[in-house]
Amino acid sequence: MKLYELPMQENGRVVLPADLRKSLGLSKGDKVLIEAEGDEVRLTTARLRRKKAHAIASKYARPGVSVVDEFLAEKRVEAEREIARMAPAAESDDAGDRS
Repeated sequence: MKLYELPMQENGRVVLPADLRKSLGLSKGDKVLIEAEGDEVRLTTARLRRKKAHAIASKYARPGVSVVDEFLAEKRVEAEREIARMAPAAESDDAGDRS
């Protein structure tokens, strides 16, 4: 971890050192995320957050298995169960209409 001591400029501006901007992959106009907790702040970028999330998720991914396809298959099974559960009630309603 590297510690930077930076002067606060007008309007609360702080200029990030060039080596820090380079390590974060920041260019003029890029947006940063600042997370404040208690007396500490953490600065990152949305791109770096996505990269970190992807790295975490990839630990749990199984090669050749689509998480989306698995999710959709589970939802189809749930929908079929729900339809089957509701079908007897609909049939009894129809039978009552005929009498």
